[in-house]
Amino acid sequence: MKKIFFLILFISPLVSHSQTLEELYNKLVNKDKPVANKIQYKQVMNEIVTLNSTSNAFWKGGSSKTALYVKLPLGTVKWHYRVTLMDIRQNYSYNLNESLYSLLSNNHPLFVNNQTSLGVNFYIINDYARDDFYADRNFSRYTDYQNENTKGFNGICNLVYNNLMICLNNPNLKDGIKAIVEVVAYGNF
Repeated sequence: MKKIFFLILFISPLVSHSQTLEELYNKLVNKDKPVANKIQYKQVMNEIVTLNSTSNAFWKGGSSKTALYVKLPLGTVKWHYRVTLMDIRQNYSYNLNESLYSLLSNNHPLFVNNQTSLGVNFYIINDYARDDFYADRNFSRYTDYQNENTKGFNGICNLVYNNLMICLNNPNLKDGIKAIVEVVAYGNF
């Protein structure tokens, strides 16, 4: 009788009013088993940015550069990015089933549908280098993830810091450009 009393005394604080004995048993038995997170994709960024020509940036006060924060969710293992370029007067966008997120989630081949022959400089930096990037000073960047005068591309980045930025620079003297920047995280969410 004492054993039953101590067993009830031990179990009663663990049982909430809505738990059944089976749920309690499963909770106690599976207590030490790790919870399996699902490996999946998560859209982080899908932005259209405008980059003026370097002459407009100088004479009219526009900007030929932009720096975008990459806000990766906790559990990110790696992240994919795609940069699509178009002329400044165009308003192109991908269909929903052509977005980077949709292509990756459905295991479809990746593509870039560039709408211009112009190029852009692409860098991944930490946010402490942002001021140097904007001021045309020498700035720290991850050279493994750098593309200069490129016409749009996609890639994978294994850096998962919380202060990463994607930087774009339009080196063209007379033509402005628009860019669609997409980022999709891959990990345990």
